[in-house]
Amino acid sequence: MRLRARRRVWGYGAIALLVVTVFASLSVRPLIVGRSEVRQDHNDDLALRQVLDYRATLADWQVFIEPQFGKLRTTLADIAPADIGKGAQLTEVQSAEAQRAVNILKTMGFGDIARDIANANAVFSKSLSNLAPLIAGRPLVEIAAGIAAERAMFTQARAVTATAAAKLKQAIDHHSQQSIRNLENGRTTVMVVNAIAAVIVALGTVLVGRGARRREYAERLDSQRREFEETLQQALDMSKTEPDAYRVMSEALHESVPGLQVEMLVADSSRAHFQQTLATSSPTDAGSRSGCGVVSPLDCPATVRGRTLVFPTSRALNACPYLKARPSGDLSATCVAISITGKTSGVVHATGPDGVAPSEHDVTYLEITARRASDRIAMLRAFEKSEAQARTDPLTGLWNRRSLENRVRDLQREGTPYSLAYGDLDHFKVLNDTHGHEAGDQALRLFARVLRDSIRPTDITARYGGEEFVIVLPECDVETATKVLERLRERLALTLGTGRVPAFTVSFGLASSIDADTFDEVVAVADQALLTAKTAGRNRTVLAASHSPSGV
Repeated sequence: MRLRARRRVWGYGAIALLVVTVFASLSVRPLIVGRSEVRQDHNDDLALRQVLDYRATLADWQVFIEPQFGKLRTTLADIAPADIGKGAQLTEVQSAEAQRAVNILKTMGFGDIARDIANANAVFSKSLSNLAPLIAGRPLVEIAAGIAAERAMFTQARAVTATAAAKLKQAIDHHSQQSIRNLENGRTTVMVVNAIAAVIVALGTVLVGRGARRREYAERLDSQRREFEETLQQALDMSKTEPDAYRVMSEALHESVPGLQVEMLVADSSRAHFQQTLATSSPTDAGSRSGCGVVSPLDCPATVRGRTLVFPTSRALNACPYLKARPSGDLSATCVAISITGKTSGVVHATGPDGVAPSEHDVTYLEITARRASDRIAMLRAFEKSEAQARTDPLTGLWNRRSLENRVRDLQREGTPYSLAYGDLDHFKVLNDTHGHEAGDQALRLFARVLRDSIRPTDITARYGGEEFVIVLPECDVETATKVLERLRERLALTLGTGRVPAFTVSFGLASSIDADTFDEVVAVADQALLTAKTAGRNRTVLAASHSPSGV
């Protein structure tokens, strides 16, 4: 669960980072474009300054050359040599500035302006080149025409540079405005991106927080469920009988589902009928919704399907038939099928208010309680069965010899006096040989049943071996014991009158715990009395010699 939560958090973080990165890239773009416009604006300004520098050299040339033209009369000799050198120097500077302007304009992307300036400068330079030979030895009229041509080319060059300066000034203004707009857009985008990022972070925090709270709540519920299940198991482990297990289960249901009325129905030994083993409320309680009227596991929808069924209302068409028309009125219910020793043989039936189905929490706790309790009951039954098999005779169901000896030792340890009858079925070998071993087994089972019906619950009966039986009657003197044995023989004769089992009789030897010090010695005394009964003709009870009036 923690690994899934960690992956979920990393997933949210990755998504948030991706979104923020996308919006950040969108916000950076206007800034980059704005910075590019600023750089272009700087380049435009540099180109404009170079064009203006070139215009300045033109202006310097014109300022210098015009006075010199006024000095001309016939030849170049009218101009001083120093002025001629200065003129040549100005021409070189003007050409250099023109070339520099052309190069910068081309580099900055103003090829058309560079081309116009280059052409204008070439024409102007050519007019200057034509003017020098013309002055040397030409008539004044021709000199005047050359000067006019030079002035025309100068004017054209000035016009071209003015146009170039105007274009560059316009480009500078455009780029400045564009850079301002892009920077403004970038700032706005950054603000929007920051707001969106804040919202994403807030939403992510809320989602992660909610997920963490849900996980914490689920973990707390799971911890409570595990604690309940562990406590329930510990309590059930201390139960030694089925009633103890049902008591623990009832207390657990009171604690875990206090809003529901719960009963448990378990199939009897025939598996044909239900028996109520627990109920968290009695039918007389105020607001009681009474118990389920289902009689057999074969009629219960939950046990037939072998799974939990939830009914939000008994009024529904598909509701369990045993929920409908109850005296307590409409209700909701949950029926949890329970399995004992691998067989679906019971149901935990919980009812609540009509229209309010038991919650998932309630159903979970009902299923946990039913499953744990059924496992414990199955174990108790298996243990009881194995224990019963270990202490009883499989044919008659009476205690076996070892169990008898253990129980009598308890009586002796407690100091409880008792009478002991040693019985033997008369002529049992003849019965077996004549009617078969099945008839012999029937005779043994019938005698055991009559024996159980003829004594007190506190008396102890055991099959001592073969057709021999021992009866121990605590707190009973031999006179009373004799009457019990005589009544037993009479009841046996009446039972055999039905003719279902071949007739037989029984002989008893009777002794008392005061006749000897140990159990084995008491048995030996009773066995001696039994031998006397056999010798005397069988089908009788004989007291030990110490209790016989004749002393025999």
